[in-house]
Amino acid sequence: MSEIVLVVPSRRVEQYTKESGVIPVNWEDVEFIVRTYGTFIPRSIAEQDENYRQIIPYVVLRQKDEYIIFKRTENQTEARLHNLITLGVGGHINMDDCDKPVCALRHGLTREINEEVDIIPGNISFVGIINDNSSEVSRVHLGLLFIQDVIEYRGINEKENFVEIRTKNPMEYVDQMEGWARLTAEYLAQ
Repeated sequence: MSEIVLVVPSRRVEQYTKESGVIPVNWEDVEFIVRTYGTFIPRSIAEQDENYRQIIPYVVLRQKDEYIIFKRTENQTEARLHNLITLGVGGHINMDDCDKPVCALRHGLTREINEEVDIIPGNISFVGIINDNSSEVSRVHLGLLFIQDVIEYRGINEKENFVEIRTKNPMEYVDQMEGWARLTAEYLAQ
């Protein structure tokens, strides 16, 4: 059975998706869009249909003045991302998280962080939307950028799939980054 994921109609987020980059948005606006227009469809359909944007939390971990970033190994499943650096953890929001879209987003955000890293979290803040129009894959996803302050970092849960890197300046790795990581690093450098 196909994974069932949270999406919003692309036309409902057009105002944020004209340009690629990190677009500052109020959290209340995101919640309104998800509450009003969010729905769940099979991921197999969502990955192919540009009429929908899959909602993906993208959480950047920051401990004091350092960012904790990750280089993907060749063990992880997405071959197109092997050996590239990601700044964030996160992933698809599933109907299993909750059957109501906003509830699913909140629960899925926490689930994704806990699945990927072992931390004692501090404050989390929403920054805005990550949009990338450069490829078919990116045009069916919409990132929600969060900064998660970390009180204690205990490690990544999939050690075979990622190598941890700490840096005060993510831009020093920009040439090795995947799309959303690059857009996020450029935004953080401003």
